[in-house]
Amino acid sequence: MMNEPVRRATVDEDRAASLLGLTKHQLRELSEASGLGSPQPDQLCGSRRFTYEDLYKLCRLVTGPAL
Repeated sequence: MMNEPVRRATVDEDRAASLLGLTKHQLRELSEASGLGSPQPDQLCGSRRFTYEDLYKLCRLVTGPAL
């Protein structure tokens, strides 16, 4: 149990963009349009954090519905 990696509840914009295969600009636009992600209160530049549920929903928005 002690050797398991620590899983974060949220990821920052850079990591989220990388996981989704988007640029940070594309991710911000999609985030603003969908209302997903939450602002980081300790950051002045407007960075956002995303839960894995947010990433799943964003991924569904990007790829569209499955046939």
